[in-house]
Amino acid sequence: MKKNTIALCIAALSLSATAGMVNANTGVAVPPQQQTSSIKDAKLLQFSIAMDSIDKISTRYESEFQSAEDTEQAQTIQQRAQAEMVKAVEKAGLTVAEYSEIAQQAQQDPQLRERIMTMSRAE
Repeated sequence: MKKNTIALCIAALSLSATAGMVNANTGVAVPPQQQTSSIKDAKLLQFSIAMDSIDKISTRYESEFQSAEDTEQAQTIQQRAQAEMVKAVEKAGLTVAEYSEIAQQAQQDPQLRERIMTMSRAE
């Protein structure tokens, strides 16, 4: 279930591409991916907090999104949800790029994913 939560949070956010575009437009370099061992527990805790918030936001908007009458309305709902998700990530103390980077690594690294899940259960 929690593995699916990470996947859902990545999909719901859909921000890695957005973050890349924003960074490209502002001239800010996106940092290279960190090695799992170099991701500090403090960052993973921030990620876990953001992930839980994003999961709640996604759940809250899911029925509204599914009942959208047309693509334009669905897009508006998605944009509102994404804006809330960005705020949740930033409130947790991460940038969107940091969140996306950790999420992508967690998808590929079972040990990292387990560290995050352990922190999430401890909250």
